[in-house]
Amino acid sequence: MPPTKRSAATATTTTGAKAANAANAAKAKPTTVKPVRARPATANSATATVESADATRLARREKRRNRSREEILEAARRVLLLNGIAGTTLDAVAREVGVSKTALYYYFPSKDALFFELVFGNLQMQAQSVHDAVEKAADGADALAAIVRESVKAFAPRLDDFRLAYLHGQVAGQGTVRFDEQLLARIRPLNELWFAGAARKLAQGRGKRSGRPPVEPRLLAFLAWLAAIGLLTVKGMVERFDDPLIYSDEQLIEGFARVFAAAARR
Repeated sequence: MPPTKRSAATATTTTGAKAANAANAAKAKPTTVKPVRARPATANSATATVESADATRLARREKRRNRSREEILEAARRVLLLNGIAGTTLDAVAREVGVSKTALYYYFPSKDALFFELVFGNLQMQAQSVHDAVEKAADGADALAAIVRESVKAFAPRLDDFRLAYLHGQVAGQGTVRFDEQLLARIRPLNELWFAGAARKLAQGRGKRSGRPPVEPRLLAFLAWLAAIGLLTVKGMVERFDDPLIYSDEQLIEGFARVFAAAARR
């Protein structure tokens, strides 16, 4: 039968319906989502984790070591102040801190090394305090006053530590204390903390003057330090006999400050 307009229209309608059904079916078909696998940790991240853990362990170990070292030094200080250098032994220190003598050798190879650390710790504390105060000083005269003031302030409340740092080695018997060159080399840089800043400020404030030459700046800084050490020595001596000086620390410091201010202006 030849196609008619109706049959053609019907065919067109049928074809359109099939296409529409196919499109709807396509829309209705669920979309499959592929799961995303977690990426395994790379070698670099694993290494970083191990290194971080190692660093934490080392930090803890170092903290424990420093704490043990400080405990030994404090025990040695007590023994030294009680028995003096001649009467102090590593055995006595080990008993005081509650460790074996072998454990003590892990931190300090000898009694001299142990005593040195006590002396050095006090000197370093004083030198750093002086340096910091001198850096804030307005001029050379103020810097000299700062040397005296900070040195006295560092030890006046702690005269036992002053004696330990400055006097114990003198009153000990000949050969009782020996600091080798390696140990002494650690003390010498403290001179820069004590004297260099004041010497620099004194030199900057000086112009050309006629008459008697002024005291060399670094020597003047050293003399200010000596004045403080002398003050502390006398203070410690008289207070041991419960016969304190009639002048207060502040009066003495102020007196030295005026004397050195006059010297700084020359």
